[in-house]
Amino acid sequence: MDMQEIEITINSEGKITLMVKGAKGKICMELTKPLEEALAAEVESRSYTSDYYEGVATGQKNKTK
Repeated sequence: MDMQEIEITINSEGKITLMVKGAKGKICMELTKPLEEALAAEVESRSYTSDYYEGVATGQKNKTK
């Protein structure tokens, strides 16, 4: 398994950006969910990297709650 990282950026206005690295497919959503819940912040938007689509295209199976 590759190392997975979450990069957290908070700008001067308090906007928080989470960037997942090393995670293929929908697993990135599972990795950020606890952070989103802990921050009690509403998600304004999501954008996906090529890693997200690579995992989906290869038929990766993901658990959903």
